[in-house]
Amino acid sequence: MSDSKRMAAARALLSTMPLVNRTVGRAMRMKCSSETPLLPQQYRLLGAIGRRARTLGEVARIQGVTPATATTLVTTLESRGWVNREHDPDDRRRVVVSLTEGGATVLKRSQIVAEGAMADLLQPLNAEQLARLLDGLSVLGELGKSDTAR
Repeated sequence: MSDSKRMAAARALLSTMPLVNRTVGRAMRMKCSSETPLLPQQYRLLGAIGRRARTLGEVARIQGVTPATATTLVTTLESRGWVNREHDPDDRRRVVVSLTEGGATVLKRSQIVAEGAMADLLQPLNAEQLARLLDGLSVLGELGKSDTAR
């Protein structure tokens, strides 16, 4: 693929991301309003911690924030009962953050809301358009597998 096509694909992807974020954020605000609100940043973090327990350093890297900000984010989630913070038994200097049962419930409920919002957004697409979108997302997902495993 030429550099110009790669850059055009990058621009298209970057211009689409705000639509996805707005759609999911709006759905979370509207459909989860009776519960403690879950911000998009918290949703992403719960998802990352839900895949596997994380150190505070990993939380900072995943969220793209300073360690102090990561600590604040984790403290908020912990105060809501969504995560636990424990010292690593192999290295007491490390703090490991894991999802609680309550956090797993909130994450699952939020995923259902987010998926429903995205399905509603995709409603106008025909079968061929959906197939093309799935193909493209599959390729993008493969690129991101190494990043989400970290």
